Amino acid sequence: MLYRDMRCRFCALPILVVCCAFIVVGCRSNHTTLVIGGVLPMTGDAATFGQNAAHGAELAVKDATDQHLLPGLAIKFEAQDSRGQAGEAVSAANELIDVGRAKLLVGDVTSAGTQAIIPIVTRARIPLISPAASDPSLSGASPYFARVWPSDTYEAKVIGGYAKQKAYSRIAMLYANTDYGVAMIGQFKGIVPSGSIGLDISVDRGLLDYRPTIQRIKLSKADAIFFVLYPEDAQRFLQQLSEQRVALPMMATATFEDPHLAQTPGADRVVFASPVPPSDTNPIRKAFVDEYTQTFHVAPGVLSDTGYDSAMILIKAYAARGSAGSPAVMEYVRALHEYPGVSGTMTFDQNGDVEKPYQLKTVQNGKFVWLSK
Repeated sequence: MLYRDMRCRFCALPILVVCCAFIVVGCRSNHTTLVIGGVLPMTGDAATFGQNAAHGAELAVKDATDQHLLPGLAIKFEAQDSRGQAGEAVSAANELIDVGRAKLLVGDVTSAGTQAIIPIVTRARIPLISPAASDPSLSGASPYFARVWPSDTYEAKVIGGYAKQKAYSRIAMLYANTDYGVAMIGQFKGIVPSGSIGLDISVDRGLLDYRPTIQRIKLSKADAIFFVLYPEDAQRFLQQLSEQRVALPMMATATFEDPHLAQTPGADRVVFASPVPPSDTNPIRKAFVDEYTQTFHVAPGVLSDTGYDSAMILIKAYAARGSAGSPAVMEYVRALHEYPGVSGTMTFDQNGDVEKPYQLKTVQNGKFVWLSK
């Protein structure tokens, strides 16, 4: 009996040693790896934007590692799918923080998703930067939040000002029935004269047949169209406009700047507002575009650059102030003035909002170009 008890104890000893070894390795891993979480729509309606932002963040992590910005620390980017839905964004954020041990977060690309995770990062004291959330109500939402995409207010002023300059008198408005679409239309209405709005049409994401909507636009005798649609939807809309031989001038938002849309019939009649990135000859921008294209075998799309900037700014802030705690990390971010990002020169305010210059763009010969004044 004694022999059997001793044998069992000694048999258990190797298992105990192995378990302890795993625990030690696990603890060591937590202390030597900085996890940056991405709350991003990798599937669903906004998947194009989420995947672009994720690729940008991945590239920032690679560059930060190559530049030894955090000596002694491995940097890891891990994305969780928010599917463009507030509830899924909450689950993704909790998973990254509680299980993935993320110390910094990039996300979400939608304003609704970002709003949903603000209470989580505030409670957990996790710095968060959004690559795209533009709802004006996010200004000052949390001391742990900032964004590298300007508020809808700025974009609406630019494209609304263009509509006023062109003196359009019957604008047909077409927009996705999402938080972003509704908010953007609301801002646009506040800029243009109320009498210049002809139609106000909301559509669901993924609509396949725009012909009834196009017929309504034709019957309204609209002299211009302003649409707020996601790239896949905008592509179908333009193709069907062309098939129906509607050649009205059009206005859009920065979501229009997707490589596939530049080749779509009628794209050269679209004018949209976009943050001004560095010129293609700028060494920072050129290096990003070249490296991104080489790594992912496609040119950067919408939010690829802001995904990169979100992650890189967080990494630099952590390198500078991480030892002082999360509040100090966000103080560093909000104090940045004329930061030279790949998406443009950025200055942050104490509400976490970013200032970037906006200009108008259009399409010529299948390429996006700045609109000549």
